Amino acid sequence: MSKPQPSYRVLRLLCANLAGMVAFLAAYVVARDPGVAVAAAAVIAAIGYVASSAVVDYAVGEGDG
Repeated sequence: MSKPQPSYRVLRLLCANLAGMVAFLAAYVVARDPGVAVAAAAVIAAIGYVASSAVVDYAVGEGDG
């Protein structure tokens, strides 16, 4: 009996969430403007979601070398 292949969507969303939170805090510290911080967080979270494919590949086992 084969195991079902897990979905890594949650892992990708967690990576994007972490990137977005860090970007928000950094932008707020620099700009002191919540609007700028939200915009920066959204852009970085989108980039983090796309870039998290490397994390998913590692979790699947394709990053073993």
